[in-house]
Amino acid sequence: MSTGRAVAFAREASLAPVESTVAESVRRRVLDTLAATTAGYRMPGIDVTSDYARDTHAGDAAPLLDGSGDRLSVAGATLANATAANTLDIDDGHREVKGHPAAVVVPAALAAGAATDATVGDVLDAVYVGYELAVRAGLAIHAADGVYTGTGSWGAVGAAAAVARCRGLSPETTAHALGTAEYHAPRTPIMRGVAQPGMTKDGIGWGAYAGVAAADLASRGFTGSGTVFDDDAVAVTADLGERHHVTRGYLKPYPCCRWAQPGVDAVLALREAHDIDPATADEIRVHTFAEATHLGTRHPETIEAAEYSYPYPVAVALARGRVTPTELLAFEEDDSTVERLADAVALTVDDALDERFPQECLARVDVQADGRTYTSSVTRPRGARERPLASTRQREKVERLCRPTLDAAAVDRVERLLGDSEARIEEVLAPWT
Repeated sequence: MSTGRAVAFAREASLAPVESTVAESVRRRVLDTLAATTAGYRMPGIDVTSDYARDTHAGDAAPLLDGSGDRLSVAGATLANATAANTLDIDDGHREVKGHPAAVVVPAALAAGAATDATVGDVLDAVYVGYELAVRAGLAIHAADGVYTGTGSWGAVGAAAAVARCRGLSPETTAHALGTAEYHAPRTPIMRGVAQPGMTKDGIGWGAYAGVAAADLASRGFTGSGTVFDDDAVAVTADLGERHHVTRGYLKPYPCCRWAQPGVDAVLALREAHDIDPATADEIRVHTFAEATHLGTRHPETIEAAEYSYPYPVAVALARGRVTPTELLAFEEDDSTVERLADAVALTVDDALDERFPQECLARVDVQADGRTYTSSVTRPRGARERPLASTRQREKVERLCRPTLDAAAVDRVERLLGDSEARIEEVLAPWT
């Protein structure tokens, strides 16, 4: 049974024998998720979830990563931290499942690791197995059901695997944890969330919470009903330990939906190459894949609507020459230039680019300005596996997101400790507590 293969991987797989690039990818995603979480806690609306977690999940097992020093139960800390990790939509992603594995797995692994006084090596192994099983669960669920659902629906399996690994659960208990997590995971109709953005987003916080709860229940004797891995039509566990999905993901430079980021990159490149004056621009035509054209919000009133928009971040990019969390909140300033440019964006399906999605996320942009038309090349967003962020850019992103909660010296220490497998995970989390 393929569930048995997944269970064995969850309990036994380690980064120690695999190539160093895999371990580095895991460390990079942990650091990236910590940074995204830290910045997410500074955004409007996150207090709804963090206050709920404080009120309903008291405890001292694991820290909130908001700099408050507060600790909650593993489930409560996971729910709040995972929600914060995706609040800015600047967390890691994976093309094949069209979702965000790290944001749902890393917070669960960190919370469970803190509660068990785990080493850094233990937690990195838990993240590794959770990430790999989350992606494979997503591939299997999409193939079996034929419906595109968001991260929470399959990420719960990865969160449960990570928690089970940190706790050293038995094979039988781990199997029930994985099965319960999948069965109880939230249904996440992501395209509805794209059309009507809300705090629900990809269901990441709730998916991570479901994974923790599944491990808790299984430990108490709750039984599952197998997993999607046992579907005869789906073979996604055969290459466990051989193909490493954690090396195939992407890191995001901008706080918005990945589908919009090739257009953002194309506009930024045109603006710089041709010194385009935003005041003279009267049309921005984006040629892209069909799903991206559903990101139609032009004048967002919430941070979620700003992230699930194509016209808005493209307008911000042309108007301001950058797209950071500060610029994402430009809608609060009633910026007339951004508003005018957002109205000037036209989204067009390009059949050739549509055929290349989801394996590739691409766009081509025409900007009409000053009586001329400037056309970009077909653009792949920065941070993709084929166009990785330079290490200096990755570090700049982490520092920018962590400030002012953490300074550069604290980030240095966190990064150094993530490279020390014998250090305790609580040492890594100390700057937040």
